[in-house]
Amino acid sequence: MFKRIIFTGLLFGFTVLASAQYTGVVNDDSTDTPSEFKRNYDLLLSKKGIVTTDNGFSDQTVLFDDSVYIKRLHSLPTEMELVFNPAVKAQIELYAGKRKNQVSYMLGEGKYYFPIFEQVLDKEGLPLELKYLPVIESALNPVIRSRVGASGLWQFMAATGKMYDLEVNSLVDERFDPHKSTVAAVKYLKDLYAKYNDWNLVIAAYNCGPGRVDKAISRSGGQTDYWALYPYLPKETRGYVPIFIAATYIMNYFQEHNITPMNCPKPATMDSLIVNKTVHFQQISDVLNIPVDDIRKFNPQFKKDVIPGDYKGYTLNLPINNLTDFIKNEDAIYGYKKDELLPHRKVAGLDVVGGAPLGASTITYRVKRGDTLARIAGTYGVTSSQIKQWNGLSSNKLSVGRRLKIYRQQQELQTNVLADNNSALSSQSDTTVLSVSGLTRTVAVPKTTVSYYKVRRGDTWAGIAKKNKASIADIKSWNNIKSNKLIAGTSLKIQKTEYVEIQEAVKLPEPQLSVVLIDSTYTADVINNYVKNIVRDESSLPLVRISPTDGDEQQERNRMDDTKIIYHKVKIGETMTQIASRYNVSKKDIMSWNKLSSNIAKVGQRLLILLPDRQESGTSNMGDTGVKETGSKTPLTSTL
Repeated sequence: MFKRIIFTGLLFGFTVLASAQYTGVVNDDSTDTPSEFKRNYDLLLSKKGIVTTDNGFSDQTVLFDDSVYIKRLHSLPTEMELVFNPAVKAQIELYAGKRKNQVSYMLGEGKYYFPIFEQVLDKEGLPLELKYLPVIESALNPVIRSRVGASGLWQFMAATGKMYDLEVNSLVDERFDPHKSTVAAVKYLKDLYAKYNDWNLVIAAYNCGPGRVDKAISRSGGQTDYWALYPYLPKETRGYVPIFIAATYIMNYFQEHNITPMNCPKPATMDSLIVNKTVHFQQISDVLNIPVDDIRKFNPQFKKDVIPGDYKGYTLNLPINNLTDFIKNEDAIYGYKKDELLPHRKVAGLDVVGGAPLGASTITYRVKRGDTLARIAGTYGVTSSQIKQWNGLSSNKLSVGRRLKIYRQQQELQTNVLADNNSALSSQSDTTVLSVSGLTRTVAVPKTTVSYYKVRRGDTWAGIAKKNKASIADIKSWNNIKSNKLIAGTSLKIQKTEYVEIQEAVKLPEPQLSVVLIDSTYTADVINNYVKNIVRDESSLPLVRISPTDGDEQQERNRMDDTKIIYHKVKIGETMTQIASRYNVSKKDIMSWNKLSSNIAKVGQRLLILLPDRQESGTSNMGDTGVKETGSKTPLTSTL
């Protein structure tokens, strides 16, 4: 009997102690649930078909005495203040009762989203319990939008999102990107904590904005305790912190309330790559046989099913097996129905008068037997509609011998023709650059730095690769790892290569080297057949010296004039033997041209290939490359 009295007294004292953690009286009647919180759950119910219990609690609802809630909240390992009061109790019992099915759903979704949140929070040193904010903000719905325009998991307004480097435009809204929006939200929370130094005030400010919290502090006479500010806060914000505490409780003690995580299947292993060309989801879907809805689910940041990679590089997220297929079929994906699915990408920038692109140069093309508008358009990187507009054609029929005007940007023409030839005039040396003008020029020299990443518990290969902006294969290669096992505490070597600009002036040897430029039609055919392998920006390439051998300078210059230079990007599964066979050269030549010490071809590596001029072959094609001879060899200009 004596023990029972002591135990009852301790429980009573514990309850009083917990209630004393806040100032001000909070009653059941003062509990205000934010309207957006209710709306988010209603949308969740209708979208997922989740059943709720509206007429009281079901038979399986399990509730506890206040003392149990107090003890459990007190036991959670967190630096955040998790008080218990009637407002918190009301929200806990709402989660455990009427909303237990939604809790089940969010526990299932959380298996996918919570690790993303935890990784960013841990990196910035913030409490991991903040991962439950999106439970309140969006019900873990990545594409939800509020009545006032707040969007995504973290419910950013457009202006706030842009302040934290989220891109918002007609095609892309990174507020819907789970990873990038989390990075922005964590930065915002960190800034709010630097201002208030109190996590309850931070959570309140996240809901209503720091301006309203500042007003509440002013009206309260300078109080900085959340519970002292409670009566002065906006009505909806008063319930926000109690809901957060209740969400933290139920996400940790769901089993005690007979709640089981719902099965919400997500791909076990995801990975990403940077897409640098504009591509439509339908192109990816049809070529790789992936449902468009799945691509949307993995990439909700793209509003119109278009990744505008021509503007800048964007991240594409796919299951790792689909990502491998994407890399293997990249050319086929970009070329598949591009005129049909991406028509507006080609006609932008047309002059109002005559439809010619501003600053473009004119090419005159004579129609040959067997030509079609689509083939000619593909050769010159334009659309059939543009050619028809430029030449006043009403149909797709072409007459043999007809001359067609084709407009191309002058800068693009020069880049396509000169990029490969310029590459041959550079040197692999860190300090030497050959220039046909003898003038000072800027050279990009690769500089590699090494850092180390310490593996944490819960890390995945995909997460580590994304965090360090590298591929899984590269990280394994740098660390000589073959298995997929990750051991917490292991340090992984990470290499990063940056290009440093160096100004150099080099005197040319006499006589000067000259480069004869091939005609525009032939160049277009080369580009069309080697579009994947040609590198248009020489600053991103290793610099290669092409020097005379054994004093026979004239013979070397003649050979260079009769040589075409391309760059081949190594694809998955390719070997040096296969590449050499494709271009009818030897492995030793490729190793010599690229100054390689090993005959192993690395995926993504760009290899310099020197091809014999078409005149040497004496035929209408060049080996098995499919580059056909068309037109006369009229130089655009005689020297660089």
